[in-house]
Amino acid sequence: MNILRIPHTCAAIALLAGARLTTGEAESPPVNAGAAFVDHAAMRDWHADGDRGLWIQAGNRRWFYAHLARACHGLSSTNSLTFETHTSGYIDRTSVLVMPQGAKCPVQSLAPNGTPPQARVEPAPQTQ
Repeated sequence: MNILRIPHTCAAIALLAGARLTTGEAESPPVNAGAAFVDHAAMRDWHADGDRGLWIQAGNRRWFYAHLARACHGLSSTNSLTFETHTSGYIDRTSVLVMPQGAKCPVQSLAPNGTPPQARVEPAPQTQ
């Protein structure tokens, strides 16, 4: 081996070793810029939209709407849900909602949304 190449080789190895450490520290979700996702561990709240959708509140208090691929019977009457998020830990359009009895409801799309509509309260009849 040429003696003059040793310092260059050592510098290249050190540079590559340092680069490998920095890329492994902060792992971001494997999504493209337009895709929406919610960190499952930081999910704050959710509200069913009948049996075809779900509003999900992320850790930063932003709301997302998950449109389900098919009707998920019993969604509006349950207080317990589980999500299959693969290894990412993120709820996105590839996630599956799992009901307490084991029924699986695939998410078709997930998009940022305003807040879920508030429950409508009928005014009490007033006496005259």
